[in-house]
Amino acid sequence: MKNKILRLSFILFTAAIYSCKHSDEKLTGAAPVMNTPANTFSVNGGVREMNINFENPEFPQKEGHDLFVSYCAMCHSLRYITTQPDFPAKTWKAEVNKMIHSYNVPIDSVTAQKITDYLVSIKSNEKGDTHAATK
Repeated sequence: MKNKILRLSFILFTAAIYSCKHSDEKLTGAAPVMNTPANTFSVNGGVREMNINFENPEFPQKEGHDLFVSYCAMCHSLRYITTQPDFPAKTWKAEVNKMIHSYNVPIDSVTAQKITDYLVSIKSNEKGDTHAATK
């Protein structure tokens, strides 16, 4: 009886390994690896790995750029900024203040003003003196 249980366990174990090994073909078609210019998906046995490669957008080198990159990228992708509409200065000021007060980002008022001014200079629907508009 013990031998029958061992043989049955071995057969079930072998069948499970075989089905896992061949389930990749069902999920990904005939090719176990799909490559696109920016992304890769690979299957190695039962392990699936996906690498999503993207480049951060380039932002203009202006006053406040380095502060913007260092503080904003702490919590979210800078790509997020590119998806935002062109806000008026008061909206960018409110957004920066929300990050400080709601999410406890450690930004002093001078740095916050520089980041706000930078955001207004690159993503605002207002023209003119942006520093005065955000006070």
